[in-house]
Amino acid sequence: MTDEPWYGAKCIFLHADLQSENGRVYEERVVLIKAKNLDEAIERAEKEAKEYAQNLEGCSYLDFVNVFHIYDEPIEDGTEIYSLMRDSKLSENKYLNRFHDTGNERTKK
Repeated sequence: MTDEPWYGAKCIFLHADLQSENGRVYEERVVLIKAKNLDEAIERAEKEAKEYAQNLEGCSYLDFVNVFHIYDEPIEDGTEIYSLMRDSKLSENKYLNRFHDTGNERTKK
């Protein structure tokens, strides 16, 4: 076992072959990365993202990565693996509607 820290890395993809009536299909994907530092975590996450996209027909990596350092050890049930804090003047409902609940997500409520 190494002493390298864990990171949660979110990358964004376009699935061109999955066009829908609501438009293009984008994927926000979070993976766990073990790296010596933030720069290495970004490098590894981008490499993994490119490989992921290459293995899926019609999928392209949009060259966007956001990395979160995971401070909890060991990683177990309930461990925070990704977090993004954003400043906004939007109300709670408007914030959720704009960024997380547009009605076009492919998730269960």
